[in-house]
Amino acid sequence: MEIQLIFSSVSILFILIGIGFLAFHLGAIKREWIPAISSIVLNITLPCLIIMSMQVPLSGERMSDTISVFLIQALIYGVSCIIALALPHILRMPKEDCGVHRYMVLFANIGFMGYPVCAALYGPESAFYVTLVNIPFGLLAFSLGVYLIQKDSKAVKFKKMLNPGLLTSIIGLCFFLTGIVIPYPLSTSLNMLGSVTSPLAMIAIGAMIASMSVSATFHDTRMYIISAIRLLVIPCIAFFILRPFVSDPLLLGVPVLLSAMPVAINTVFMAQEYGGDIEIASRGVFHSTLLCLITLPLIGYILL
Repeated sequence: MEIQLIFSSVSILFILIGIGFLAFHLGAIKREWIPAISSIVLNITLPCLIIMSMQVPLSGERMSDTISVFLIQALIYGVSCIIALALPHILRMPKEDCGVHRYMVLFANIGFMGYPVCAALYGPESAFYVTLVNIPFGLLAFSLGVYLIQKDSKAVKFKKMLNPGLLTSIIGLCFFLTGIVIPYPLSTSLNMLGSVTSPLAMIAIGAMIASMSVSATFHDTRMYIISAIRLLVIPCIAFFILRPFVSDPLLLGVPVLLSAMPVAINTVFMAQEYGGDIEIASRGVFHSTLLCLITLPLIGYILL
């Protein structure tokens, strides 16, 4: 595995976080602008990224791999759900913080980091499998994820679960299964909007972190436990369960490696939009992204 590529991918994220951090302190980003940026990411650019990521050809010979990946992801999410349900007892956290912590355990940053890291270990053919893993991620993050975070605010509104992220995930899945191709120039416009998701998201997270206590960010012991579960516990459990049954290195390796990615960037924006704790979400993204510099090479070594 090219460890340098992992460092490069994480470095890009931290450079963007740093730009947001500096922009906040220099007054280029105001505190009251952050919710608006979050809304743009969650309701406009991210849905465009989701639907375009599913614009890949599906041949008959790839259908069996598609079904296999979906079954593997069902197992990985099943393991993650069991751990997430046990979190309040493990961390003894207030009930109003459970949803955000559970979301961080369930959903990883498989979009921005998944493609380059998997390509470094398994080559360009891994891109198709990363795309397949993104499909259940989109469906669950914008349905189950919204439900979990809304529970923190004690006001679950099922209408909010019919959000742009979930709707574009469903539409994208239909297009993927039926082979419908979005025509030019609409496809180019959606690609352009989707491409700004990661930079805009990380800049916004940097601004959020700048508005917090830095010392409190590094002294939050719960974040170290969440990061350990997200980066090590879940992928190791998945690997040892799947290894006796899955012989194909791509079918085994790509889902396991993606399950070892840091906390999903959109955790922060989901918390902002649906009443979760934004500070906890920002800390989770920051901590896990920093620590994955150590854990991803380790998981890659186990897979090889």
